[in-house]
Amino acid sequence: MLRMNNRIALGSNLGKSIGNGTTNRYFTTLDGTADYYTIPTVTLTGDFEIEFEFTTIQTSFKYILGVTSGYLNYFAYRGSTNAFEFKLDSGTLQTFTITGALNDGKLNKGILKRVGGVTTLTSNGVVYSEDALETNSGTYVFDYIGTNVIEALWNGTLSDVKITDGTDLIRYYKIDEDLSATSTIIDSGSDGSNGTAISITSSELFTLEGADWIGAELIVNGSFSTDTNWTKAAGWTISGGIAVSNLTSSYRNLTQTGVVLSGLKYKTQITILNYVSGDLAISIGTGGSRPTSTVYSANGTYEDILSCATPTTFQLFNAIAISQRDVDNVSVKRILQAP
Repeated sequence: MLRMNNRIALGSNLGKSIGNGTTNRYFTTLDGTADYYTIPTVTLTGDFEIEFEFTTIQTSFKYILGVTSGYLNYFAYRGSTNAFEFKLDSGTLQTFTITGALNDGKLNKGILKRVGGVTTLTSNGVVYSEDALETNSGTYVFDYIGTNVIEALWNGTLSDVKITDGTDLIRYYKIDEDLSATSTIIDSGSDGSNGTAISITSSELFTLEGADWIGAELIVNGSFSTDTNWTKAAGWTISGGIAVSNLTSSYRNLTQTGVVLSGLKYKTQITILNYVSGDLAISIGTGGSRPTSTVYSANGTYEDILSCATPTTFQLFNAIAISQRDVDNVSVKRILQAP
């Protein structure tokens, strides 16, 4: 199975791990099956603030923070109800229902904050109180990021985790290491308590473009410099640095497999040349469906952001018969969008 593990976080003026800058960052996607992080135990007895960045496509209950010793003391997100849940050993479950879905694969920012025993959750700048307001002054203990006693593992990304005890930044796990080279996640807070990546062996470098983070090129031979890497249905040929179409039947595909993963978002680009007639479409994932936003009926260079429903195929195809136009400069890169 192709796994694309990547890591990024938005820029910060605090410490940098392994020399990564604010415009080039590693980002790791936890697979929801075996990937998570362990950290030395954090104990918060009074006011605190926990800031974090995340992406997810999940609808089920998944842990953001957890503890080895039991099923309480957790902080989680439930995609089916679009709510964060916070529970201590000695307190009432606190639920924060968020306006607008967060399980869309975009890069979101959250802050869990407790002041005087009252907690709030800030999601992308909007502050939410508990659905049923409760005071909770118990001790909060945790030592996992992305799971709780190896269950309900996070599917997506968790990064830039900042833990403030009162006024001091005691832990800061930027999580921007290249986990193909190390299993250590650096703590740039005052504790200096490094963590460990479990079952994670690769990361992808992203580049900041505007407000979005863009991954590496995933298409091979998108310039069509050679007649390789593409699977061509009848009517497609590759010649002279372009893919030449002469399609007399609908839904004739030009494809590459093993490119995209289910649930993730991708930035696509295509140049159409020598247009005569008909519609050309792009889709990612298996099947013949295509969003109307990806139908092109004129010469030009086009960009779109698409979601992959099912892995792993990228395809170009004609939506109607008797169509002729040629293709160049095909690009597919994973994108982490600002909310």
